[in-house]
Amino acid sequence: MESQTANPDIALYDGIYHLYFRGQEGGHDRIGLATIPEEKFDGVTWEILPEPVIGEGGPDDWDETHVLDPAAVRVGATVFLYYSAVSPRCPRSVCLAVSRDGKRFVKHPGNPIVIGGAPEIVYDGRLFHLYYWKDRPGGGFQIHHAISGDGYGFRELSAEPCLPAGPEGSWESHTVETPRIFKEGGLYYMVYCGSDRFDDYPAYVGLAVSRDLTHWNKFEGNPIFERGEAGAWDEGAIWFPTVRKVNGRYWMWYEGYGGGASRNEPYGTYLTEARSQVGLATLDAPYFYVKP
Repeated sequence: MESQTANPDIALYDGIYHLYFRGQEGGHDRIGLATIPEEKFDGVTWEILPEPVIGEGGPDDWDETHVLDPAAVRVGATVFLYYSAVSPRCPRSVCLAVSRDGKRFVKHPGNPIVIGGAPEIVYDGRLFHLYYWKDRPGGGFQIHHAISGDGYGFRELSAEPCLPAGPEGSWESHTVETPRIFKEGGLYYMVYCGSDRFDDYPAYVGLAVSRDLTHWNKFEGNPIFERGEAGAWDEGAIWFPTVRKVNGRYWMWYEGYGGGASRNEPYGTYLTEARSQVGLATLDAPYFYVKP
């Protein structure tokens, strides 16, 4: 993972926190894993596996160029990990790999699951809910929703996005993307990123809430977080705000990009003077902006 780290996603099972993330090595994005026992959790200390848990595919595979954007959930004895795949045949598709231990994954032979990118997955005890971006007319992305009974075959509930871009002039008027979802007190919280001008270079984080995982209401106080100030490591853009409540505190891991010309130029000086890294922000509050 020599070049950068990005796209955090966190899951807890068997008393161990699993932080899946994107790393880049040899020109290919791959999915890595960092772990820490629950009793040793401090938000910043991780044991990083030396090798990726999911690598790029072979020639003509949907993921022959890159694998990135992991989103994992364990149902029964199986860890389902959905990810964005990149290849010459398709700029983004959502693929699936499964595992029994969360470390050794086998790619689903029926990939891709859907055409789109930046997946998030929620299991409600009966159905798998997959969220992902699709192209928005006029540029940018919007978040769509598909469901499945088995985690393999998905169908969209509607051709319309479940979370559309905002009105003209708003901070999220051009794109909404990279959602992460957690549940507290019967309420689902979707934390997502948005931009008023760039396709995939968001500067802000917003919040939407739902009780049924289908109908989402955006928080009136949005945005709730933004990229760093000029000169900061995350001065350019931010993605994948992944929230977990541990010991009464909300912890949010996110991808930040900065350095070089990144402040004013999307992906400016990419991998030369600028790169992505995973950062952490915290919130001490009785609830996450909207009371359950």
